[in-house]
Amino acid sequence: MKPAKAVHYLPAFIFCGFIFVFMILWIVLPKEDYSAKEKRMLADIPELNAQTIFSGEFQKKLDDYLSDHIPARDFFVGLNADYELVSGRNGSNGIYLGSDDYLFSKPTRETDNLANNAQFIKEFSETSQVPVFMTVIPSSGYVNGRRLPAVHEEYYDDRLISEFSEKLGDKVSFVNVTDVMFREGATKQLYYRTDHHWTSQGAYECYKALGKSMGYEPVAKNKFSVETVTGFYGTSYSKSALWFVSPDKIELWRNTLQPKDSLTVEIKDGSDTKTSNSYFFPEQLKGDDKYPVFLDGNHSVVRITNTNAESGTLVVVKDSYAHTIVPFLSQNYRNIIMLDLRYYKKDVSDVVKAENADQVLILYSLDNLANDPYLSNLF
Repeated sequence: MKPAKAVHYLPAFIFCGFIFVFMILWIVLPKEDYSAKEKRMLADIPELNAQTIFSGEFQKKLDDYLSDHIPARDFFVGLNADYELVSGRNGSNGIYLGSDDYLFSKPTRETDNLANNAQFIKEFSETSQVPVFMTVIPSSGYVNGRRLPAVHEEYYDDRLISEFSEKLGDKVSFVNVTDVMFREGATKQLYYRTDHHWTSQGAYECYKALGKSMGYEPVAKNKFSVETVTGFYGTSYSKSALWFVSPDKIELWRNTLQPKDSLTVEIKDGSDTKTSNSYFFPEQLKGDDKYPVFLDGNHSVVRITNTNAESGTLVVVKDSYAHTIVPFLSQNYRNIIMLDLRYYKKDVSDVVKAENADQVLILYSLDNLANDPYLSNLF
């Protein structure tokens, strides 16, 4: 073949060489079970049999397996996310990139489930023998609207939360913290940049707002010491694959006047129980997801006893936003029982009665509340 003619085949040679090299790398490189950046388990090799072949399941799972274990996967996933960003999509995988490295989940549009959950809560409150309080936490995209990209879907958190509260009936004392979060968010970091959760500062602002309705005096901010933990990348970062975004900091607030031996945290999952004398679990900081440093993450039942608090028993029905605010609430309630309805399947009313509770607090973020299918487990 003449050199001049061979040039025409050069792209084909490069392409075939690229495929060959990656095939060899795919064969010889070890296969990982878990992606630290994406915070998820990678696909296993599918089972090969007649049923999986004829149903199409084998081919689908094989595609997932090959995609999950391609050499340099993190690089290519990040490259695709960067392409979506620069091509005008303002982010990737349902995540917007805003100013100051803020990552925002796109706004919720679910309204039917909000109405259903309002009905479940209303029915629960009508049979409750103790006062029922509720609050809904607006999204970071709504509170930090000034940091959103120029082109984005509108956030209607204020309207959705207001319409939801109107459906709860008179037996629920709804505490609307939307205005508080919006106002305080103008000068304070109330949400993580790389995660959908609020920060300790955000939880503290809500804790103060709840005190006016629930009847407790919030502990002043200057009574807390703050430990800062660096290197936190949240779920928005993992989902977006925008690997160039800088990490967050987690703040652990401790009441300097609270004796260590006054606190007991008891965590239950079925028959398994573990206890601690701290709201914070530093072993979680060694993992890829550091948010479970607060109360060890999601569990069926968490019981917190603070003998340094004056009195009161509070039952908290919650999502993971509560893990950051409950350490503050525990400054005012001697006993707090946290229930996660994803895992706790018994009647909440029975817990309220058995614990001789004084109040019930239902606390959810708007996004979780709009998609939560478990509030029917209230009763």
